[in-house]
Amino acid sequence: MTSENTGFRFTATDFAERIRNHGRETYMLFNSVIVSVAIANGAYVLALLLASSVPPLLWLPFMLASFGVVVVTFFGALSSSLLIVVIPDWRHIIFTILQALAVFLMFSMLLPSGATIPLLSDWYLLFAAHGLTGAFWTWNEVTGIRKSAYDIALQELLRERVKEVRRSRTFTLVLALVWIAIWMVVRLWVAPFHAPLLAFQGVLGLAALAQSVAAIVAIEAGQRRLLRHSATLAESSKS
Repeated sequence: MTSENTGFRFTATDFAERIRNHGRETYMLFNSVIVSVAIANGAYVLALLLASSVPPLLWLPFMLASFGVVVVTFFGALSSSLLIVVIPDWRHIIFTILQALAVFLMFSMLLPSGATIPLLSDWYLLFAAHGLTGAFWTWNEVTGIRKSAYDIALQELLRERVKEVRRSRTFTLVLALVWIAIWMVVRLWVAPFHAPLLAFQGVLGLAALAQSVAAIVAIEAGQRRLLRHSATLAESSKS
């Protein structure tokens, strides 16, 4: 069927190109909207903390770590989307929602009440939940790569990408379990029996911030490797 008004003919090539790009475009659009909501909540909580009497040394490391997680969430999706060639299914949507929900609640756990942050001890569990969701997300990425067809020139790049994602997934799972253990210790032992130690939770916030920074550095390094491979392939095609 053609249109006499537009003067444009929609061809099979146009349709194939739209299908090829639809996955990445949908993936990034949905992820951007969800992350924006989490950032808005973070800004609101930050304003409340600045106006509260809670010592900055207690909440600032957690706030910085939470914003670091936002960067990891968006930056990781941006890097992963470079190899997406399939239309996102329910798993892509669910994992994006779960990660955004974890980030949203991480900021919410920092809501002050007087001179304290009553829900701070549960922040560790949400930090771990974000990591677990990210690990399953990377597993879904590997599954998508295996189910997709790529040019033979990209096979080496794909093998390296799969190895990189597997290493990242293992590392993320181990750290998530560590943070779950930390949450249990703080919730079940420190809070009931050694409450004065809760004033030093900023140290754990710094550890979480360091982990977020390390994740950002790793994602950026992976993206640079993809760009180097892309440049190499471009030069090979010209020659």
